Amino acid sequence: MRPLRWLLICLLGCHGTLASALALDVTAAPCGASGLSAGQHSVTVVSAGRSRAVLLFVPAAGHGRELPLVFDLHGSGGNGESQAHSSRLADIGAKNGFVVANPNGGVTFSNAPEKYYWNIPGVPLSGVGDTPADAPDDVQFISDSIDQIAAQTCIDQQRIYVTGMSGGARMASLLGCRLANRIAAIAPVSGLRAGTPSADNPAQPDPSTCRPTRAMPIISFHGTGDLTNPYDGGGKLYWAYSVPTALRQWVALDHCRNMPRERRVAPHVTLVRYEPCAQGAAIWLYRTDAPSDQGGGHAWPGARPNGAAARPSTEIDASELIWQFFRHYRLPAPATGRG
Repeated sequence: MRPLRWLLICLLGCHGTLASALALDVTAAPCGASGLSAGQHSVTVVSAGRSRAVLLFVPAAGHGRELPLVFDLHGSGGNGESQAHSSRLADIGAKNGFVVANPNGGVTFSNAPEKYYWNIPGVPLSGVGDTPADAPDDVQFISDSIDQIAAQTCIDQQRIYVTGMSGGARMASLLGCRLANRIAAIAPVSGLRAGTPSADNPAQPDPSTCRPTRAMPIISFHGTGDLTNPYDGGGKLYWAYSVPTALRQWVALDHCRNMPRERRVAPHVTLVRYEPCAQGAAIWLYRTDAPSDQGGGHAWPGARPNGAAARPSTEIDASELIWQFFRHYRLPAPATGRG
């Protein structure tokens, strides 16, 4: 049933066709670097004097050609390996010809060294209090990762994307705000943000904390039964404002011109689309209207079940849909001076 369900979802909600979804990207430019061999690697990224390991998947078809790079960020208290297992983005990368990076967040504690958190300025960590004063700058780390991964294998720096789950989705949102000159599109899952909650009114984002330099294409996923990051806002201090509020802020930032269009793409899933936006961008939300234990909770749609109370939706496959969205966006070519 899964292939038939994916065919239905693709026809109803995706850019492109099923054929293009399964085809490798043959537009990749040649690359002079030797590159890493196909498969999983652990590469070291040095940022602010710290060496940090990044799990990296390179597809078999990529040797000698510049390929897209997708950062897949874990949730709070998770790690890159567990996120890679859950999202299965490496499987999608193997079919479609893109590299996947699964880094660990910069904050960890000696009593639980296998758990990592992202340093998102202005908000506390999820469940463990304030961010340590000496926490590394994770925005700079991702930027350094782009450069150092590109030095080791063939990466198309106009096609770099970021997705993430929960705390990783909040980090992906932050990168959309801060690294719009390096990241072509983002895909927050169960954690879309548009800046930190305002100190004066936490039900609204502080506009000074999200000022992207260009319109940012966004595909996002959220369930109305999410008990961790509530769709309608509230919850813990790091969360506060609602997903619709975050959407409205991004719609303003991206200068989207039309009212949203909604279409039911599965029994409990509605695709909300804002487009056209400036510079060809679009903002999409797949909203799952279901209780937490029926696919509408704090989970990655289509993920491998991991025993958590929030059962992943089986009506859509977020990983497939994310790539189908990403593949249509690339950064503008750098301006070149005249001789």
